[in-house]
Amino acid sequence: MSYLVSGRSAIERFALDARRIVAQGETMVLEGPWPWASLVVARVDDAAIDGLRASRIDGYLVDAIAEPGTGQALVVAAHRMLDLERFKPYAEQVGAIVERFGGRFLARAGKATMLGGDFVSERAVIIEFPTADDAVGFYVSDIYAPLMTIRHATTDPRFLVMARNGSLPAAARAAAEKYLRSHPASAH
Repeated sequence: MSYLVSGRSAIERFALDARRIVAQGETMVLEGPWPWASLVVARVDDAAIDGLRASRIDGYLVDAIAEPGTGQALVVAAHRMLDLERFKPYAEQVGAIVERFGGRFLARAGKATMLGGDFVSERAVIIEFPTADDAVGFYVSDIYAPLMTIRHATTDPRFLVMARNGSLPAAARAAAEKYLRSHPASAH
């Protein structure tokens, strides 16, 4: 199984079974730019992958490591790598910090499969959090800050928080906006 990350219009064009959609709620880009204003994350099985490739759908696939749970928010990150060797401490340490905020990786891969469009990602993750507050709390935390510094120095980062469905809660959005105002370099 893989996860497809794409824009809503591409998903509609491909006519993906709605039961496969994991998340299609409001997004807040914390590091960008992202090519899709309205993002969808969907599960796809191996049988559907050939059809996605043939359609040249604007999006990418990342191998799944876990089924989605009941979390209400996702972090979706996709980076172009600039220095893989200096990135290694980030990769080794980030999992423990994600867990401290109740998160768990649904996908974590050193390679994303690009399907079409101009967006390029060499490393992709999807992290599920119990709430959007937990996802934003992870991103703005002092404990994550040293790892974010490593990630920014070693990648061309793309990072967003996404509601499973509907809108992001106002408190989570306000916390992220406050952080971005005081740390403008995070918004690449």
